[in-house]
Order: sequence, then structure tokens, then C-alpha cells
Amino acid sequence: MPAVRPAPLNATFADEDMRLWHEYKRNPSSDNLGKLLDRFSGVINGQVNKWAGPIPRDILLNEAKLLTKKALDSYNPNSGAALATWVTNSLLPLSRIVYTHQSTVRMPENITMKVNTYNTAVDQLTTILGREPTTDELHDELGWTAAEITRFRDYNRRDLLESGPTVSGDFFSAQDDGDDDMLLSGIYMELSPDEKWLFEYTTGYNGAAVLSNADLQKRLGITLSQLSYRKNLLRKKIEGIMARPGIRRRFS
Repeated sequence: MPAVRPAPLNATFADEDMRLWHEYKRNPSSDNLGKLLDRFSGVINGQVNKWAGPIPRDILLNEAKLLTKKALDSYNPNSGAALATWVTNSLLPLSRIVYTHQSTVRMPENITMKVNTYNTAVDQLTTILGREPTTDELHDELGWTAAEITRFRDYNRRDLLESGPTVSGDFFSAQDDGDDDMLLSGIYMELSPDEKWLFEYTTGYNGAAVLSNADLQKRLGITLSQLSYRKNLLRKKIEGIMARPGIRRRFS
């Protein structure tokens, strides 16, 4: 594997790695984690740049940060491996993510068109109704049979799962929710106060109650179209991690 982090001329680099790691283990806060992620940004970005292309770079970068966090949590100083080596080796699964993505069977064009039609109808009805539409409501909108609607709903979920468990995450997995929370915390720190409020009550972040669109409208005193506009602006800020079903589920 090509070196993506300059080799230290003395023990200074390794000592600083360990100092930051011990601080993180004593207090696993977002701030201390951020210092370590910055510390290993060269390693992380080097591996992401190596494999980016088939999968958007921002998605790979988020997955690389997750892998790095898991490496930091599992590192044992008595193992004989330097922390930098441990982190670098932890990023090897990035290649498997890409291979899994490339080997996924692509949908035929006619199926792709129907999936797009289905997704458009779901998005439009969700905006109008303030919730996900029922099968009957989709039937009225599309004129499809209930069996067709169920098939395309399942097709969407299967496509997400087949894109690879690490990139896509697992539906309703406690471990995956923990990873999602770590990614969301990084986004949260960059939001304005108003965006943070909407973020919290949309995703349940910081223990906030997840509110329906109707309740959000009442709290904010705005129309559904205004709420949809604000949510779309916020959604754009987290689009790099929206491939994860757990986050998509929270942000629907």
C-alpha cells in the first residue's frame, strides 16, 4: 500500500498521535474525536482519493471517517502496531465498498423509469400530505395496482441494501444508528441556530422529539411549502450521508 502519511523522522509524530488518542479515550467527545480525524486527515484523504470515482467522494469520505473512528475505538497500544498503521489498515474495506458497488446489478432502463416515477410520486405526496403516502394513495396517483406499488417499494429497499452494507447501512440496526449519530454530529456543528433547531426536531438529534411536518409547521408558523423549502436546504447540507437508510428514514 502506498504511503499516504509522511514517515516521522523521530518519535514526535507517534507521541503526538498517542497523546491525542489517550485524550480521546479519557473523554470520547466530538471535539477530541475531531482532533484525531484531523490528525489522520492525510491518511483518510489519501485512501479516499485512491478509490473515489465509482462512488461519490463525499460518501467515501464519510465512510472512511466511520472506519477511522472504529479503529480508534478498537486500538490496543499493547498490540505492537503503531496507531497510524492501525488506522491505515482499518481503511482497507474502502476497496470492498467500491467493488461491491461496481458488481451491483444495474436496473434495466424501463425499470429505472418506473422507479423514478414511483419516487417522484412518493416525494410529491409526502410534501402535500406531510407524511409518507399509503398504498391506496399511490394507487390513486399512479393508477398502478397495489401489487406493483409494493413491488417497487421493495425494489427501492433491495437496491439500497445491495449497494453494500457499509455504504448503505442496515435498516433499523442499532450499530448503524450509532454510526449515523457520529456522522450527524459533525454536520450539526456547522449549522446555524435555526438550522440546528430544525435538524434536531427532524432527526431526533440531541434527544429531541421527532415532529411531524404538521407539528413543525405549527412550531415555526410557516406553510408546508415553506417548510419543504427549509428542509430541502438542510437536506443539501447532509446529502453526502443521505445514502444511509437510517438517515434517510429520519429525514423523510
